[in-house]
Amino acid sequence: MVTLKQFQFARTYTIRAINQINPDKWDILPKGFSNSIRWNLGHLYVTAEILLNKAVHQYEVKHPEWVTLFAPGTRPSEWTASPPTAEDLIEALKKQSHYINEFFTDKLRDKASESFEIGPHMMDTVDSLLQFVTWHEGVHAGIIKAIGNVVK
Repeated sequence: MVTLKQFQFARTYTIRAINQINPDKWDILPKGFSNSIRWNLGHLYVTAEILLNKAVHQYEVKHPEWVTLFAPGTRPSEWTASPPTAEDLIEALKKQSHYINEFFTDKLRDKASESFEIGPHMMDTVDSLLQFVTWHEGVHAGIIKAIGNVVK
């Protein structure tokens, strides 16, 4: 349960941070940054969907069409489709937060359906993958906050 609370804390922070940044600024790419606020938000959403589907294959990935826009290695400069609106992204992040909380409540101690490895770090439990998603959220929330400060 602590992992779910940590995730909810991180997601709440992200949503509060983006609500303080005018959506008109979300596509600005300041010098020194690789991606925009919109990309970072979509990336948070998509990465959580992908990794949590690995944790439990029954976890339904919503908005699979966003993967080509926001997966690791993508960039707004390479988009060939229109990205989701600010409203769509915020709504999706909120819904995802509720869905994660409901779906994973009794599954955190389970072995992951599929393990995930980054370098020497192996994540093979539902809890470890959700903890990674939470850490990832914090990293990108900091980037979003930094870009927001630059574009104000």
